[in-house]
Amino acid sequence: MKKIILFFLLLSIAFGATAQDSFKKYGMKSCIAKKITTTGGHVTEGTVYIDNYGAFECDIQTIDVPGFITYDMGVLTRKDRIWTFNINEGKVQSKESPNPLSDFNLLEITDEMAQKYEMKDLGEEEILGKKCRKISYVVMQNRKRVDWTVWAYKGFPLKTIVKQRRQESVIEVTDFKENVPIPKDILNLIPE
Repeated sequence: MKKIILFFLLLSIAFGATAQDSFKKYGMKSCIAKKITTTGGHVTEGTVYIDNYGAFECDIQTIDVPGFITYDMGVLTRKDRIWTFNINEGKVQSKESPNPLSDFNLLEITDEMAQKYEMKDLGEEEILGKKCRKISYVVMQNRKRVDWTVWAYKGFPLKTIVKQRRQESVIEVTDFKENVPIPKDILNLIPE
């Protein structure tokens, strides 16, 4: 289960940071979004922190294995670099790698991106009182098709459904605050 959650967490944030300074990933300077992820009946809670229009993005999920362990795991993105990490008993362990999806930006969808990811505009719907653009797309992960549907507000997904073969994950933002200060401990979680 941990691998499945990490896989979807990685994919959801990897679509975030762009390697280009000339455009923004999100149409807001910052946000803090509380979310719930449901995968195969298992529910995890998490928080996404966005700063500098998406140049910094941190997605933290709390993993609770009853009677065994509770810890935080997540993904931090700074433009074209990505770190996966665990926080256990106050200690951060991380691994850095290039962001393989640094060209992905729901705020500014190019024709090339739309073709590469088989994107379809499914219209508009309201989520949390925000007008969202509903978009479907496909990502090939290790030669396996992963189907995504997102409801994006200013480029930020307020709801996401991810399907790979018979596995489905639903990620829903439950509380959303935009243009708010990001806590310094989050911004400094993994030094640049």
